[in-house]
Amino acid sequence: MRLGRSLFALSLLWLSAGPLAAAPPPPPADGGLPKPRSNRFRQDTTLLRIRRLQDARATSALLAFFGSPNPTHRAEAADAFASVQAPAARGPLEKLLATDPAPLVRRAAARALGITGDTIAQPAVLAAARAEQDPAARATTLESLGRLATAQGGGLRYLAEESLPTDPTARGGWAWGLARAAARAVVNDAAVARAVLLLRPDEPTAARLAAAHLLARAPRLDLTQHGGAILAALRADSVRDVRLALVGSLGRVASPPARAATLDLLRAAPDAHIRLAALRAATKLRYEVVKETIWGALADPDGLVALTAAEYFLEKAPADENAAMFRHRGARHPDPQTQATLLATALRLSAGQPDAAQGIIQDITTRLQAAPTDWRRAFWLRALGHHPAGYEPLTQAVLAQPLRPVTATAAFETLIALRGRPDFPADRRAAFAGVLRQAVETGDVALVGLAATALRDPATTLKADFPDFAFLRAARQRLTLPRDVETAQELDQTLAALDGKPAPSPYRPTDADLRALLAAHPTDWKRVLKMPAGQLATVTTSRGVFTLELLVEQAPAAAASFAGLVERKFYDGLLFHRVVPNFVAQGGDPRADGWGGLDYTLRSELPDESFTTGAVGLASSGLNTESCQWFVMHCPAPHLDGRYTLFARVHEGQEVVDKLRVGDVIEKVRLR
Repeated sequence: MRLGRSLFALSLLWLSAGPLAAAPPPPPADGGLPKPRSNRFRQDTTLLRIRRLQDARATSALLAFFGSPNPTHRAEAADAFASVQAPAARGPLEKLLATDPAPLVRRAAARALGITGDTIAQPAVLAAARAEQDPAARATTLESLGRLATAQGGGLRYLAEESLPTDPTARGGWAWGLARAAARAVVNDAAVARAVLLLRPDEPTAARLAAAHLLARAPRLDLTQHGGAILAALRADSVRDVRLALVGSLGRVASPPARAATLDLLRAAPDAHIRLAALRAATKLRYEVVKETIWGALADPDGLVALTAAEYFLEKAPADENAAMFRHRGARHPDPQTQATLLATALRLSAGQPDAAQGIIQDITTRLQAAPTDWRRAFWLRALGHHPAGYEPLTQAVLAQPLRPVTATAAFETLIALRGRPDFPADRRAAFAGVLRQAVETGDVALVGLAATALRDPATTLKADFPDFAFLRAARQRLTLPRDVETAQELDQTLAALDGKPAPSPYRPTDADLRALLAAHPTDWKRVLKMPAGQLATVTTSRGVFTLELLVEQAPAAAASFAGLVERKFYDGLLFHRVVPNFVAQGGDPRADGWGGLDYTLRSELPDESFTTGAVGLASSGLNTESCQWFVMHCPAPHLDGRYTLFARVHEGQEVVDKLRVGDVIEKVRLR
């Protein structure tokens, strides 16, 4: 719904009440310790105004602050455009970057230009990288150059071939520029060789970490010629996160020493994260070389290592492997999810052995019926998808009433995968089409979204089984935006494909949508002003307790939203529905299947923070679609930087986060 007055005028109404008095410094608390510091929005109400304008996406009003005499305010307004990402800001940001006398303003302008990813800004950022003298501003400018670099535009050549600065801060920024470019597949042999040089022990930690991530993450690299240098760096480096990335790069080195190092780390590394990274690297090696070592990893004391080993066999075990061996090991494994994965492997390997398959299906269905929770049932439903005989129980779980989101979603995902198998019975195609249509007609957002994805997948040839797609168009009409944005995106892409039209761009709320959203769910700025800069929240789970520090000053709207949901006890009793080893644990979904949210979404805040170990972000389906789901990092994930709202960090209890498993309960969350 469009509002009657402009967004800028609306923002002026919010701000017209005048400045709030700055809070005086707090007196010491009992024991002589200072009270928590009031956040900077109470101390400087102009910063509050700028943040409100950022929240309102008021481009013109934010640009007006570029002329402020206060460099802090110019920098805050420039950094706002990392989140707002307004095309009209590119020229003014480039001017700030080239001419502003304050390094912190040039740094903010460079970051905002880089986060937008608009390669048109590459020449301006390249010129600034050449001219910048301040180490911190140069580091950020170089990193942003990597986000914008193209091989033809000179950015990659500059990063890969120009002389490196001696200043350690700028040197780290240079390495991150190379890594950001490589993550976008903008990489060449010179860039890889420079990254290998930056692994030397005398290089700054930031440079070594960036170089290691380049080698581990850049697509399609063969690092065999650099294997000796990578192994030497792995032996010499004392920083866990650098070593972790280097282990990940070993799978790209085809040499006996790299293979031996990978398997040795998988067997004996004391850190479970390193063992997991070695296991992932080992999956690049031949099955017969790694089979015994990965078989041993099924008994790893860390449950996520054992589960990842089981997932390796589910994907990689060849057809002539012994199904009975996996059935026996699966029946006795103490972890339910690993047990289900091993029995799924046995079921896959029993193709062509009807009696063996029937026995394994009986094992699985017995455990399915005895499972105490929906998430345990979901493990077993997914296992049934590895043989056509699993069709009937999966169909029953999809269509059971009342609908149970966790089991229905798991069963439908599995049923769709089963339909895509070459051995899916032809005489069941029509029946499956009926099940898919019934699933869509439930209106359940997960079932509708999954059906839409399947229908546009050419590998399934599903669309030939339907005379028309009116049922999809009807489902699209029933969705409510912005709440159902993920499902709407899937349906819009599928309907475009079925109509022979180009795929639509990912959903991004229009200015009108954002005005309506802001009116319906304004940011709770009163709550922001009451929160201390280091507001803590204690998360009690079925695995233990960890504490978060909310980044009130960096992502105030997200921190306030989370705190408000905590005070409502919204998260109490919800589950961690997604755990990816060495990546994230994700929870906060009221449906507990990954498709749930609130009746509103938030505006993205992309602060100058990095997704290091323990960082906490909001899940989203694109810019300005954040809701209630949040995730905690097991390990650094720099590819998420500038793409997701980072609003908290683990203050205590990272070891608990690392133990979380799918289905673990968020018993309660409380502010401290």
